Amino acid sequence: MQEALLITTSIAVLLFIGIMCSWVGKKIRIPEVLLLIIAGMILAKITIKGEPLIHFPQLFLDGLAILALAMVIFACSTKLKIRALDTLSSRALTLTLVNAIFALVLFSAAAHYILGISVLSSLLLSSIVIGTVPEITLGTNYKSRTASLLILESIFNTPLTIILPFMFLKLIQAVPELVPSLLLEQVIPFLLNIVVGIGAGVFIGIILLKLVQHAYTQIYSPLAVIIAALLAYVLAENLGGSGVLAVTTLGIFFGNVYVKEKIRLLETESVITKALTILLFILTGLVIDIPYTAHFFATSGILFAIFVFIRFIGTSLSLRGYTWHEKLYMALNAPKGLATIAVVFALAVYDLQEVGIIADIAVAFFLYSIILASLTVWTSNERTTN
Repeated sequence: MQEALLITTSIAVLLFIGIMCSWVGKKIRIPEVLLLIIAGMILAKITIKGEPLIHFPQLFLDGLAILALAMVIFACSTKLKIRALDTLSSRALTLTLVNAIFALVLFSAAAHYILGISVLSSLLLSSIVIGTVPEITLGTNYKSRTASLLILESIFNTPLTIILPFMFLKLIQAVPELVPSLLLEQVIPFLLNIVVGIGAGVFIGIILLKLVQHAYTQIYSPLAVIIAALLAYVLAENLGGSGVLAVTTLGIFFGNVYVKEKIRLLETESVITKALTILLFILTGLVIDIPYTAHFFATSGILFAIFVFIRFIGTSLSLRGYTWHEKLYMALNAPKGLATIAVVFALAVYDLQEVGIIADIAVAFFLYSIILASLTVWTSNERTTN
């Protein structure tokens, strides 16, 4: 009972700190997510009699990681509206695919040689950091075609940031070393993992659709949406499929079908997602203890510079009719967001040799990208209010 009370107290304290960080961030015009993760880093250094001020059991963190991942994936996936695709969307899709391919090939090679990690681990790191959330620095109001394109790009690359890392992670678990013969043996299990994941998402999506269309209630229907996201994840995982892909499929399915009172349903879900967001960012800073050494910051800084340069090349090659200044602006304004942090936090569940290095670099990229994007927006004409 005492331990349960301590956990509840810690959650309440973290949520209170998170709300204060959000309020302060809006007042001084600094992205709240940056303050949240910094708050977690500060809390990690506070100890009482040699013990950390705030500590959670590993089982609790593992459960929270699954819950948060399912809710975040669903919230992000519902934003992908297939019917709303237009000319600008096709450009954003091209930009997303080119940047993703360049990152997976060129940046993975750089990470492999600089960090000394395996090829699969390098691909895992690349897939985590390709996602962008420009709304963090742009706010909700933006006024140029570059800003609009960045928003659309984030909608397309967020599913990649969520799905690809867990696919590479399963390969790492099955094939520790990149041996062609072993990879061929994993083709059928890998395809089965995908098919089961998509099937579970569609199955739960159809059930959810029938429930909210024919038996809508103000209280239970929003609850059904939350339960559906969790059920899709656990059903796929228990059947040997990808829970991440199942929830992504469910989110895209639910976001693109007509459902009465859908906006109200998603608003209810977003309130819970907001609370999980606060906990995720603070706990990420609290749990993932990056090395505060000159070598780490130099290494991660060089890697981040390489990543930005590769993104600039991909942006330049994929877009025509845009000025050099606009392409540079889009290359620099690529802050990482909730999807990246959710994946990084979930990685803590896996006891793999190189996951710690990947998580540290990913958190450093999160910090660097938001700082760089904020400076880019502040020095341009895109400065807007949230």
